[in-house]
Amino acid sequence: MIGQLRTRLGLYAPSVVADDLGGTITTWSFQHALWAAIRPKTLSETRENGRLSVTQSYLVILRYRRDFPERARLIWGDRILRVIAASDPDTRGERLHLICEEERQ
Repeated sequence: MIGQLRTRLGLYAPSVVADDLGGTITTWSFQHALWAAIRPKTLSETRENGRLSVTQSYLVILRYRRDFPERARLIWGDRILRVIAASDPDTRGERLHLICEEERQ
């Protein structure tokens, strides 16, 4: 498994702070650098307000982390991947499988 983890990612977790108007401001702070394997999973097209929108999802495999945040983002070069789901596929605490969607900026 270690030989497959060739892609360097940055793990970011949210910090939510109240603003002056009663709302909240979410900022993303760097937590760790990770090595991962990334595989394209699905590509879907939808129409939003008369425009074509493309969503790419990925399967990201990394070493198991007990402290992986419930909400997270991964930075992969100039791409931002939003973590949708995380699971330990064989419940042995060796790998963590993440389903991620690429965020468009």
